[in-house]
Amino acid sequence: MIVMQRCRHHLPTARRCIRYSVGVFTSSTLTTTITTGSSPFCVASVSVCNSSINSSTTTIGSSSSSRRLTTDNYLSYDAFTGDDSFVDTSPSTSPIPRIPTHAAHKVCTPSDAVSLISRGDTIAVSGFVAQGSPDLILKSLSDRYEQEFKDGIKDGVGNLTLLFGGGPGDWESRGLNYLAKIPQLEDGTTAPPMIKRAIGAHFGQVPMIGDLVLKNQIEAWTLPLGSISRMIRAQATHSPGHITTIGLGTYVDPTPGVGNGGAVNDLARKSPLHEKLVTKLTVGYGEEMKTDYLLYKALPIQVGIIRATTADSSGNLSFEHESLRCDQLSVAMAARNSGGVVIAQVKRLSQVGSLPSRSVLVPGSMVDCVVVVEDEDHNIYHPMSYTTPHSPVLAGEIRSPIEDSSRLPLNERKVIARRASRVLKPGQTVNLGIGLPEGVASVAGEEGMLPYITLTTEPGSFGGMPASGKNFGPSSNADALIEMNQQFDFYDGGGLDVAFLGAAEISASGDVNVSRMGPSRITGPGGFIDITQATRKVCFMCPFTAKGLEIAFDEEKGSMSIVKEGTVKKFVNKVFETTFSGDECVRRGQHALYVTERCVFRRTAAHDVLELIEIAPGVDLEKDILQQMEFTPAISNDLKIMDHQYFRSKKMNLQFFRSLADRCTYHEDDHVLFIDLFGVCLTNEEEVDWIVNSFHEVVRPITYSKGPVDVVVSYTGFYLKTGLEDYFAQGVKDVERRYYKSVKRFSGKAFRPSLLRKKVGVKAWNENEMFRLFDEENTGSISPEQLRRGIKKKFGLTLKQHELEELCREKITLQNFPDVLAKCLSDFRME
Repeated sequence: MIVMQRCRHHLPTARRCIRYSVGVFTSSTLTTTITTGSSPFCVASVSVCNSSINSSTTTIGSSSSSRRLTTDNYLSYDAFTGDDSFVDTSPSTSPIPRIPTHAAHKVCTPSDAVSLISRGDTIAVSGFVAQGSPDLILKSLSDRYEQEFKDGIKDGVGNLTLLFGGGPGDWESRGLNYLAKIPQLEDGTTAPPMIKRAIGAHFGQVPMIGDLVLKNQIEAWTLPLGSISRMIRAQATHSPGHITTIGLGTYVDPTPGVGNGGAVNDLARKSPLHEKLVTKLTVGYGEEMKTDYLLYKALPIQVGIIRATTADSSGNLSFEHESLRCDQLSVAMAARNSGGVVIAQVKRLSQVGSLPSRSVLVPGSMVDCVVVVEDEDHNIYHPMSYTTPHSPVLAGEIRSPIEDSSRLPLNERKVIARRASRVLKPGQTVNLGIGLPEGVASVAGEEGMLPYITLTTEPGSFGGMPASGKNFGPSSNADALIEMNQQFDFYDGGGLDVAFLGAAEISASGDVNVSRMGPSRITGPGGFIDITQATRKVCFMCPFTAKGLEIAFDEEKGSMSIVKEGTVKKFVNKVFETTFSGDECVRRGQHALYVTERCVFRRTAAHDVLELIEIAPGVDLEKDILQQMEFTPAISNDLKIMDHQYFRSKKMNLQFFRSLADRCTYHEDDHVLFIDLFGVCLTNEEEVDWIVNSFHEVVRPITYSKGPVDVVVSYTGFYLKTGLEDYFAQGVKDVERRYYKSVKRFSGKAFRPSLLRKKVGVKAWNENEMFRLFDEENTGSISPEQLRRGIKKKFGLTLKQHELEELCREKITLQNFPDVLAKCLSDFRME
């Protein structure tokens, strides 16, 4: 086998002088020193061996950062001339043999690959939950550590910093759990942990690492998944880190009295890294426009361990059998630009140059070692996930003919999912969390809503049906797959319309905890913080009580009753750890719902506590709700009864779409007609005739008294079967000729602002009354926060920080207030 290692120095001279060290291994070793070029950084200690020489320890690399290697029959490639001639490798002829250029391949054994990992290195590992774990490399690293401990090697691999996002693991002993195994000698002596510190987003599937954390044996931080993903990307560009508002007001916030900077245990809080890992910044001009941000520090990465499907011997990687793209490219770039090494695990090899360039997602120039898993070991060390050895549907190779999700039985989970699904609207981009929120997809499929929304998952899938349970991450029949860091760019920028997530604890102010249930259990936030703080509408879903809850349904009445109450209360005075802040939600102008099987709450600026807005039929307010909470919520003056359909087995038959007449909005003052065609599906000439006749019926009465009308049409979500284009166009032209003065046609979200400006009636505003509504303190001017709250309250719009800064460049007074509002409604994205 041949191993190739990149010189780890940043200096260009070092890269020019000796870029690679190549070894071919058979039996025994001899240590020799090679000095190549004039640079003092090009000294490497290598092994030149044959069968007559005794084994010895070998290192490859610079004197300041050596790599341990066991080699035989060492061959050296001339990096200056590219000379492809061989010389005699025996010590009597030449201490510095050479190899040909074409032999500079990167394929090596797992043990040789992990020999490039040094003590104190920072390791970044790709993978997400059960998906895409490079198990053979991780196991080999664990085996190396165990062997070195048994051999009495004290300065071997160890003191490692582990950086991961989704943290691949099987909830037992595989994945990153390999790195937490503690070797033990026959006399009972145990080794210290191989890991010194762990920085991750989710520890649930790596319980062995979590156990080390809880025992205070290693330093540990839990940070938002999106922030870790972008910390790695930031290191690739040598940026100071990832700057964002995500995490403010949560346990990640380092502000005293708010959070702990993500530290999990005492070792982390006392670590020199703690005060540097997450820091708070204040950016902006003028006191009113200053904004707080968090800086998640970028860390140099000495080793990147990634996984792909196919590699050629130059290290080019393709991912055709992988279910996700879990930042393999970012990890490789960060390690490469940190002067480190990149080790890739694959399941097969191809000839150099045989991979189409479009399918190569990680170029070979970023990869140092390629480890190939043998065919018989694919299901052990290289399955698609720990639950699915391989799925061509999840890999995107084929589309499954089964589009519908399984129908849920009537229980508390289905009731919660049904109520939550009422938040859905056609054309929305949605994120579903794991667990209870998965029921929303089932209900949407049952009610025929699924084709009209786009479901996404944080590791990068768009469209299709997200996999459930421990297989969470990829999607069946996905429309697109992007990298995880790109997905969080989309999420953090407000790309989601609504998110559905679970909740373990909920406090009086609307704080939610999902990251840590107590001092003896560690989970981490995953992508929860990123999603909940950047999405306009957030729906939290949980049973009202847990452990032992039993409910009964009266299908005739469409009601429910509590048979046995759960022993664990979900609504508590204070959550153990704040993963979502209710106060921060109000400050950001978000809309938050808290849905249970027996009632619904919301958190708004109107109250400092949760407000009860709906109650299930058959439920007693005092006994079944208030007595099961550790605090007293506000109760709406307009307390509603939840829909009786939620509590019956039969399909609800929700009207996701309205009739054509209901889709039309006419503004008499301006003589403008708005038509929304979302969800209209025309598959034959009869259906085309129906909609053309409907156009006539709607538009004709409008034009009788005032003549031809200006029309604005939204074609987002409109479907016309191929072959009907001319027939449909002919009918529409007849309507246009008879009734239209002008027509504008939109696709996407451009239709919404145009309609909204007519609905709010800008010209009909009473400027003084509107200004007083926004000027809450009667100071004669409107602050940025007052503008944010007023826009949310009056128009239901959420302004992002950059939009707010643009609108508030000048002090807002009565004189410029109408212009500011007009610009807001014209330029910025609407919900």
